[in-house]
Amino acid sequence: PAPGTIYYEGSSCIIQWNSDTTGTWKNMTIDLMSGPNLSMTKVTTVATGLDGSDASLTPFNWTCPSVTPCSAIYFYQIYDSSTQDSPSWTGRFTIASPHGASIPPPNATQPNGEAIPWGFGALASNTTSIPLPPSATAKNDTNPTTATSSLAAAS
Repeated sequence: PAPGTIYYEGSSCIIQWNSDTTGTWKNMTIDLMSGPNLSMTKVTTVATGLDGSDASLTPFNWTCPSVTPCSAIYFYQIYDSSTQDSPSWTGRFTIASPHGASIPPPNATQPNGEAIPWGFGALASNTTSIPLPPSATAKNDTNPTTATSSLAAAS
């Protein structure tokens, strides 16, 4: 997926990549992620053991989970499980409610100032709702790391 793509909870989410012609990506893992660029968090594992060189496996379809919040804060991290080197990422996309409801990303810019909206997401079944008092604000700490990418994730 690319920025602007909207998927719906409970519906098919499509992941497409350019198949690996080098034969390196024989044991590919796809994780659903959220968070800022330098402190990503895994929401859930989508698939493991995929042969990234097998063109018949792309596009890959799976059922979008129920998440919180429904927003344009989700992306995929794709890497070869054998080496865990050189992960690749898609652009951020929206997972909306089955009826299309979503909220804007909670953060308009990355912690380093880049104009890439983001937020932290989770599976709805793994969260509990605890109301904050009206005067409270939520703060997410970041732990910067660096990462590079070599596999071209198409969408």
